[in-house]
Amino acid sequence: MKPTSASPETLAREELAIKFVNTVAWRLRDPTEDRLPSPEAMLKWMLTAKLLGRDAFDRIGIQWKSSPQEARKFFERAGELREAIYRLFVACIEGKEGHARDVATLNRGLAGASRGIRLAGVRRSLKWQLESDAAAESLLRPIAWSAVGLITGPRAERVKQCQDERGCGWLFIDESRAQNRRWCSMGDCGNLAKSRRHFHRVAATAASTRPAARARGPRS
Repeated sequence: MKPTSASPETLAREELAIKFVNTVAWRLRDPTEDRLPSPEAMLKWMLTAKLLGRDAFDRIGIQWKSSPQEARKFFERAGELREAIYRLFVACIEGKEGHARDVATLNRGLAGASRGIRLAGVRRSLKWQLESDAAAESLLRPIAWSAVGLITGPRAERVKQCQDERGCGWLFIDESRAQNRRWCSMGDCGNLAKSRRHFHRVAATAASTRPAARARGPRS
C-alpha cells in the first residue's frame, strides 16, 4: 500500500486542489485506491485540511445521520469535482484543452462563492469558516478556487504527475530550479526508482562479468 503521505514536509506545502486530487492513490493503476471512500471520510479530510472547524464538523455529521441522502449528494458532488480537477490538471500537463464537461463541473464548484463559507480572523491569521447554516457543499468552493488559481496562474506549467513505474500518478508542483523533478516524493517513489535502477545495474554487471561455461567435447 502507498503511504498516506509520500512526504509530509513536501505535500503539506502543496496547493489545496492538489492535496484533494491526491486523496486518490495509484492514479495510473487499475483499480485506483480511493482514500476517501465515504461521505464521513471526505468530511474528516476537510476538517484536517482546515476547511471547517470541529463545531461545524459535528453539526454536519448529526445532520447526515437524519438525512443520509444529503450526505450522499455531497459525496457525489465532491467526487465529481475531484475527478474533473484531476483531468483538467492532466490536460494541462499534456498541453491539451480541458474537456468542456470538466470545465462545467469546476464552474459549478465556483458558483455561489459569496455564500456559505468565508474567511475569518483566527489567532492573527485568516482561516476558512463555514457559516452556521451552510450546507457541506460550500466546502467545495475553496477547492475549486484553488484549482482555478493554479490552472490559470504562472505555476500551471509546473504541475506534473509522478513517473513512478508502479503507477503512483500523484500530482505535484515542481519547484525545483532545473524543473526536472520526476517523482511526488524523493523519500518514497524517488528512492524506490533509484533502488530498482541500482539493482538492475548490479545484476547486469554481474551477468557481463560471469565467466562463460566451457563447451563440453564429445564423450570418448
